[in-house]
Amino acid sequence: MQARSRAPFHTRGLVLLELLVAGCVLALLSALAAPSFAAISERWKVRSAVGALSHSLYTARAEAFKRGGRVTLAKSDLDGCVSSSDASQWDCGWIAFVDQNENGERDNPDELLFTGQPPLGLAIIQTSKLGALKFDAWGELAGLGALSFKVCSRSAARTVAVSAGGRIRVLPGDTQC
Repeated sequence: MQARSRAPFHTRGLVLLELLVAGCVLALLSALAAPSFAAISERWKVRSAVGALSHSLYTARAEAFKRGGRVTLAKSDLDGCVSSSDASQWDCGWIAFVDQNENGERDNPDELLFTGQPPLGLAIIQTSKLGALKFDAWGELAGLGALSFKVCSRSAARTVAVSAGGRIRVLPGDTQC
């Protein structure tokens, strides 16, 4: 009589218990990593706004030098963003224009040079509380000493400092705005 040999039983695929354990481990790891991603995102938004503001200041300064002055960088409400009426709040963005009558406001004949808009959810506070910065023929801030902007989110902050001569520096800021 011949002995019947059984073929070994091989399971294919995953058992439900294995899938549940893998899902729990994945959920635990993502729950631990989520807060650090939020902090990284906040720091990136602040860095992006600081870069946009610095670039705008440099560009406005260069345009003033090129045009012999009369360039203004002013607070603006772009894309329907409504900021407070306080001149120090630049959260909604800014515009640069050739200010023909040098009144600090963009009138009809004034040529728009560029606009700048930071990411949403940031506080951008100008320390001198001016709604407009006027650049003279030398690219310097007309009639001003040094000023700075504080760019803040919930967990990150930077300061953009502008000297009287127009030098722009980015400094670490405190998280209190």
